[in-house]
Amino acid sequence: MKPIFLIFCGIMMFKSIAGMIQPDRDTIRIYVSPEGNDSNMGTINVPVKSFEAARDLVRNIQNKENPVPVLICFSGGKYELEEPVILQSKDSGSENALVIYTAKENETPEFTGSKPLKNWKILTDQKKLSLLDKSVHGKVYVTDLKSEGITDFGDPTNAGKRPELYCNKKLQTLARWPNNGFTNAGLAKGVTELPPTYMKVHGTVEGDFEFQDNRQKRWGVEEDVRLGGYWYWDWSEEYQKVGKMDTVYKIINIAKPYHHYGYKDNLRYFGLNLICEIDEPGEWYLERSTGLLYWFPPNGISPDKAEITLTNFAFPFMVEMQDCNNIVLQGLTFTEGRGSSISVKGGKYCLIRDCRIERFGLDGIHVDGGENHWISGCFLSDFGYGGIKIKGGDRKTLKPANHFIVHSIVRNFSLFKRTYEPAVHADGCGMRFSNNKFSNSSSSAMRLEGNDFLVELNEVDNVVNESDDQGGIDIFYNPSYQGIVIRYNHWKDITGGTRHGAAGVRLDDMISGVEIYGNIFENCGARDFGGVQIHGGKDNIVENNLFYKCNAAVSFSAWNPERWLEALERPEIKKKLYEDVDILSQTYQEKYPALKDLSSNPNRNFIRNNLIAGCNQEFLRNGKYNIFKNNKKISAKNKGLKSLCDSKFLAKHRLNPIPFEEVGPFKNKWVRQY
Repeated sequence: MKPIFLIFCGIMMFKSIAGMIQPDRDTIRIYVSPEGNDSNMGTINVPVKSFEAARDLVRNIQNKENPVPVLICFSGGKYELEEPVILQSKDSGSENALVIYTAKENETPEFTGSKPLKNWKILTDQKKLSLLDKSVHGKVYVTDLKSEGITDFGDPTNAGKRPELYCNKKLQTLARWPNNGFTNAGLAKGVTELPPTYMKVHGTVEGDFEFQDNRQKRWGVEEDVRLGGYWYWDWSEEYQKVGKMDTVYKIINIAKPYHHYGYKDNLRYFGLNLICEIDEPGEWYLERSTGLLYWFPPNGISPDKAEITLTNFAFPFMVEMQDCNNIVLQGLTFTEGRGSSISVKGGKYCLIRDCRIERFGLDGIHVDGGENHWISGCFLSDFGYGGIKIKGGDRKTLKPANHFIVHSIVRNFSLFKRTYEPAVHADGCGMRFSNNKFSNSSSSAMRLEGNDFLVELNEVDNVVNESDDQGGIDIFYNPSYQGIVIRYNHWKDITGGTRHGAAGVRLDDMISGVEIYGNIFENCGARDFGGVQIHGGKDNIVENNLFYKCNAAVSFSAWNPERWLEALERPEIKKKLYEDVDILSQTYQEKYPALKDLSSNPNRNFIRNNLIAGCNQEFLRNGKYNIFKNNKKISAKNKGLKSLCDSKFLAKHRLNPIPFEEVGPFKNKWVRQY
């Protein structure tokens, strides 16, 4: 529990920063409006027009010897970004003189990287109509992107380059088949057979396989067929380009490079970027050779009366904060870019507060290094990849980053890249994630890689909806990851998985020393997984948790002692233990004394004082090494979750209080709007 002291210090710092957000009479104000002019003075009556112009005014008025607080007020309306906004160290504020970029009261300034599409016509080209089902004739529209000022057509499946189409802020579907889910291949037909795995399925290195539905023969005349699929393992998907199709023998040949795991018989995949598959409302296709975009509008939508936009901003980030200190972004909205929204690199005490970030091809926010950066009260939604990627601290010295993500919402992520793109991907040392809500994803909600992380009072639901062998939180293959505390969170409706399953918390391959305390697991676990799944780790503590209507409380995949010792001698594990960090150093040995005994007692975990209510089973594959104490199973009949979390009821069953009413984001202005 040592990270808690650092977190407490961070909270005090955050309170002092938050207290400064209210400007005083010494604060200089700069005003920005979409109707302004960048040659203006930036006063309330003659505002500037752009973020960059406001930044330059700040540079001109700041005195390094005696900095003054500056408040940049953005009026509501849309600000179309053509290039990134770069904030550098010279744009910084100071501890007593923050630079705050904020929305005017009760107004919504929106920075967008998309272009509106207005010049739509019904498709009448007979050659194109011949490719489409007759049922959609007269319903498909076309527009010329060049006439709309768009010349960068990107690539259909290239990360950060893909254009995406939106109608009234809803993502439209790049034409595909099947319209939902996957189809299955026949036999893998490559020349080089893959070595056998425990799945006992035939596979080949080369991406040659049978297609089974005659419908796919139509794809043979398409310009650029792409496939998305889980090619061997159901926790590893990738988009592939079709090299050629043999429509006689019904063989698909994938263009190199092949997927690194190869291709198995009966793999699941779908085709996309196919004009011939525009057969359902909302589907679209961009013909890159001509710049023509074809679209079948959703039911009830008339193109001349709807807001139709295509992402055009193809830079990595809309706003980049490079080595900045004491800068606040507050109440701003960022939407519709091909890449990500905000980057914070280096620096100290930067705060992203009450911002709304939606509809990006990659991620929401990146924090890379620096100290004491905060993301608070934000709403992030609809990302092709992940929500927040956050790095910082020094794992060798265990110096904390003191980064925080609090009272924020991240939902609908990993929409395009279907695995390993969580709401939060944390890497480093000394961070806290509390009172957030993460929901709706094909894969995990959180991935932790590092030390001294505190994950508490978060609500996580409806994740791992498609992939396999994952958890709402996932930690993988590094026994030097220590000091991780996961407490007082609510994990709900995590029941996916195709072969192995899904868990609320997944400790995968040698993860050890994690404390899982006071959580609520509701309807979690599937197949071989319980609410908590431990795979080959040791000295993990699962204590004082409530497991409610789960597949099982805790499941285990034990490693025999020989496998554990052999793994500790692998070059990649030695690098993790003795080069990336040094677990023999005084710093590590004193802070994590269990590492002195790393080679002994594999698979020994401590499962104690948990309440198991209405679960199918208590434990799965519990083995002979784990230590169980005072776990109690009861019926959930006529018992709701709220009554089970009552402190008196918990005390009756020898559990300490679980603060159910304190879970989730209650300091978030957007919480009622989604």
